Amino acid sequence: MEIGESLVGAYLRHVRGCHTVAYNAYLPHEQGEIDVIGIAGAGEDQKVWIAEVAIHLDDLNYGGNAKSVETVRRKVDRAVRYARDVYNEDSPTVEFWSPRVPPGVVRGLDAFEDITLVLNQEFTRRVNELALIASGTTKQFGDEAFRFLQVLTHLVGERPRFVNPQQESAP
Repeated sequence: MEIGESLVGAYLRHVRGCHTVAYNAYLPHEQGEIDVIGIAGAGEDQKVWIAEVAIHLDDLNYGGNAKSVETVRRKVDRAVRYARDVYNEDSPTVEFWSPRVPPGVVRGLDAFEDITLVLNQEFTRRVNELALIASGTTKQFGDEAFRFLQVLTHLVGERPRFVNPQQESAP
């Protein structure tokens, strides 16, 4: 499991209240996998989230803006098909998470009506929300990313700087 997937799974567990979080779910009828699935509640109150995660620290780029939008569209279409096939009684929320997406790609992704975009500032907001929860507990939950946030928020002494002073004005 990739650390970005662990972050998303921890968010689903600790913020959304998912009792079940699965990673890299096999697609029965095509190549690929679903990065993260979270399930909260049961019966008529059940809620399902399906998340595709792309962690590119130098901006999301699969060969230019158009190619990047096309690649994400294929990933999302696969997730939507999976959601319809596996959770046909429910209406899952399909999300695409990525921390650094350039404006041209964001404009292309904004046209996707069947997914929730968790990009750039929204990605950061959600990680901060998760870090706040992590700062309030020392219990281990089995989520690697959540545990790392716990370590960072429970350090004694000077806290780490997350932005190099020369980069503070960067986007």
